[in-house]
Amino acid sequence: MMLEAKPYLRQAFDRSEKIYLLKVALLVLAAYFFRRQVAGLAALLWMLIPLLLFSYVWFKSIQTGDRLIDVLREHVTLIPVAYAEGGEKQFIAKTTIALVLANAAVFYAMRLLSPADLKTLEDCFMFLPKNSLPGAALLSPLTSMFLHADAGHLWGNLAFLWAFAPAVEERLGARRFLFVYLLTGLVGGFLGVAVWRFFFNAPLHGMGASGAVSGIMGVFMVRCYFKKLIIPVPVFGLVSAKLKVNSLPVLGFFFLSDLQGGIERLSGGQSNIGYWTHVGSMASGFLVALLLKLHAKAAEEKYTEEGLAALARPFSRRESVDSLLAALQLNPDNEAALLGLAREYAITRKPEGRELFQRAIALKLRSSPDQAMEIFGEYRSAYAQMLEPILQYRLAGIFYAKGEHEPAARLLEALVLEPSAPDETRRRSFFQLVVLLAENSMLDAAHYRLQQFREHFPDSPLVQAAEDKFVEILKK
Repeated sequence: MMLEAKPYLRQAFDRSEKIYLLKVALLVLAAYFFRRQVAGLAALLWMLIPLLLFSYVWFKSIQTGDRLIDVLREHVTLIPVAYAEGGEKQFIAKTTIALVLANAAVFYAMRLLSPADLKTLEDCFMFLPKNSLPGAALLSPLTSMFLHADAGHLWGNLAFLWAFAPAVEERLGARRFLFVYLLTGLVGGFLGVAVWRFFFNAPLHGMGASGAVSGIMGVFMVRCYFKKLIIPVPVFGLVSAKLKVNSLPVLGFFFLSDLQGGIERLSGGQSNIGYWTHVGSMASGFLVALLLKLHAKAAEEKYTEEGLAALARPFSRRESVDSLLAALQLNPDNEAALLGLAREYAITRKPEGRELFQRAIALKLRSSPDQAMEIFGEYRSAYAQMLEPILQYRLAGIFYAKGEHEPAARLLEALVLEPSAPDETRRRSFFQLVVLLAENSMLDAAHYRLQQFREHFPDSPLVQAAEDKFVEILKK
């Protein structure tokens, strides 16, 4: 069976996505060119935030029936740290945490040195180094990423790292994430040095993690372009409201700001910010993500999330099916999309749902056998039919291994009586069924199945093996 999505939903970046990206680009340009007016409006909204927050929480409490304090907890935080939505509670970003700790440890350990020794080390390990030690010049492109001028420089970079890196690490994996972090940091550092040499004929001496962080932000623009940023907005200086904003316009605005800052610096402006390092790193992160085809994975994840969310809305069934079909077009082995679509089809007992359930069970047998057993329960309730013979035999083995002997026996009993099942599968099922029944002291049933086995497959070596096993269990 071929599952077809609507034509405009088949591509990773289809017409609707291109329109969305165009709107984002126009929004970023408008926000950038009218940033002063936007800042004035933001100041007014800032004053109204407490009133707006209380009104929203009160309305949400009435709408959902939840207690006011519970709704308040959901939308208010005491920790003023921005982060990307999704995955924070389930995934522990160990590499990101290690990078945060490494940067902080280097900074504060170096502050234990005398001012003269501190300056000597910074001059040797910044990029480009002002002074040279044996091997320091070769290491400086990397070591400079872990040096910071002051606490504000350090924690400003780490705040941005914490906002974007966990989501990227979760999707890339620890090793690839660290490689991209270092690679884009190096690209940005070398671009900054090259720009300085070309325009000013002078060496650039830079330090800080901002280049590598910008590279991760560039990857985020591709891999997590549909995600929202949760930004804490202080309320009365005590707590912060969780403000959710689309991440792509924010990142686009940062890129334009860095680009403009770099141009102004070349025109004679005065700033210690490494704008061209940021631009090079973010652009390289963006390109690396495209080369790794992360935009297709992003679209798959977006369609899956939209489809599953639409399932919970009573008037969005068509939207849900379209989105989940689109996700499966991008990845036929998308377990979440398979299961979501199977559940949707099971409501009306569509035959397509039966195949989707079986595909989901087959995938879960490899990744999570316990979930495969749970999904089988849903499948049996909806369709009351046996699975494909080989899949049913494998699932019976899982039930048996987990100590669930009754459902394992039922699965095997259906198989031994199914004429369309391959003979080899039926022979193995007969053998396992005889052994299982005997082990559970159901001797009459085991003997009956053994006789059936002998009648159907008299020449099979497994018949003798089943008899020997039956006798062995009897002697015990």
